[in-house]
Amino acid sequence: MALFKKDGNNAPLPFKRDPRKAATWFKHAQASADTSNFDYAIECYTSGLKFDPDNLKVHEALREVAKRRKVSGGKPAGMFDQLKSAGKTAIEKMVHYEKFWALDPLNPVHALNILEEAVEAQRTISGLLMGPVVDWLGGILLEPGQAAKKLNKSQWVKARDALEAMHAYDRAVQACRMALQLAENDPHLLQSLKDLEAERTMQKGGYGAAATGGEGSFTAAVKDIDEQRVLDQEDRISQTESAVDEMVRRRRGEFDENPQDNARLARLVEALVQKSTDESENEAMTLLTKAWEDSGQYALKMRRGDIYMRQLNRHLRALRPKLEADPHDAEARKQYVEISRVKIQFELEEFTERVKNYPTDMGKRFELGKRLFLVKKFDEAIAAFQEAQADAKFRVPSLQFLGMCYLEKGWFDEAIGTLRNGIKTHPLTDDRLALDLRYLLMDALARSSEKSHNPDQAREAQEIASGIIQIDINFRDIRDRRAKLKDLADKLSQPK
Repeated sequence: MALFKKDGNNAPLPFKRDPRKAATWFKHAQASADTSNFDYAIECYTSGLKFDPDNLKVHEALREVAKRRKVSGGKPAGMFDQLKSAGKTAIEKMVHYEKFWALDPLNPVHALNILEEAVEAQRTISGLLMGPVVDWLGGILLEPGQAAKKLNKSQWVKARDALEAMHAYDRAVQACRMALQLAENDPHLLQSLKDLEAERTMQKGGYGAAATGGEGSFTAAVKDIDEQRVLDQEDRISQTESAVDEMVRRRRGEFDENPQDNARLARLVEALVQKSTDESENEAMTLLTKAWEDSGQYALKMRRGDIYMRQLNRHLRALRPKLEADPHDAEARKQYVEISRVKIQFELEEFTERVKNYPTDMGKRFELGKRLFLVKKFDEAIAAFQEAQADAKFRVPSLQFLGMCYLEKGWFDEAIGTLRNGIKTHPLTDDRLALDLRYLLMDALARSSEKSHNPDQAREAQEIASGIIQIDINFRDIRDRRAKLKDLADKLSQPK
């Protein structure tokens, strides 16, 4: 395993297309649609999409079948069918929701569910190009008409977040405005709209790609890669391994013609990274290192670091099944520990350097804080998160981590105050971040109540646990915690 001397989270799951299976299903779907057998056509299209999920033309064809079925009097799926398991992976969940959307094409909630899973698929599964599908879904959600009015503020915020995650800032701005129509004076939404409009302006204006050929020119070239890849592959049914190899060959030829062209370098790097092998990634990192040393453009060094972090995460992910199958596999555990050590040390140094180079970028400061938290440098992490919260995008996550730092240090009053602030600041009450904040506050209150023998805090912790259960009964260990908190509150309430 060669280690070169998102990603901040787990490496993406591998995804291998099956063009033959997909094409077979799509052929049956078209034949069924031609004979007005719409239900079976929908079944065939969704079955094929599991093997070719980012094929925009098929999504569009399925949408047309859904409309024809609706006009012919087709009914939505029954509630029992909709309650069936959506699957485990984001692709399975996306296709699950798309089937029910096809049976009820005017229901925007299904479209929102598909949108969120498409974004999750892009984030967690390698080898996908969900950008065009996300943009298409966003366009449908934002079409003027009666269907869009069925979404509430919370749902529009979810749409905004999904579109923002894919850098679809124009549509994210529209979604944020839809949410504001339902809460005109919401300060969080107003700030979000301001931030998104700024991002959209920078995106459209090619911010940083000045005629001076500064560092931004490489960043801009990277942003253009998705569009270029869409153009290169828009007429293909699926992206096979041979297609990736061909892409690398073509990009390498273009780069060799002019090695000083950062746009060509960016395209070659992305093609090499798409292969997800040590050999291809190491080649990409070597190219970036040379370009950085020659030009001094720090963005090149950052891209190299991103690739290395992704590589390390992939190695860790490959070892996990071995350890799960045999926890006593000494060699696998030794490798896992060593790669984990290399990973956290590299990330600490990398994000420390990034903060020095971009002192006003609170996103990089937030990422540094997370690494400091992992190595238990809580005082330094606190300082990082206290600064990062100045940026609205990272305010609530920073408050969450600050609460966790204070809990680790046993500063319960500070943790409680910070987490209350985070809950108050976060605009949603039922997403994962909202539940995490409440769970942490519950824990802080419980631990503080035990230390100070305060039954009121124990009761409040019990009430928070009850509230979490009413939203998600399977969240963490909440059922067990609620029972223990009830016992604790009863115990502390007893007269001494």
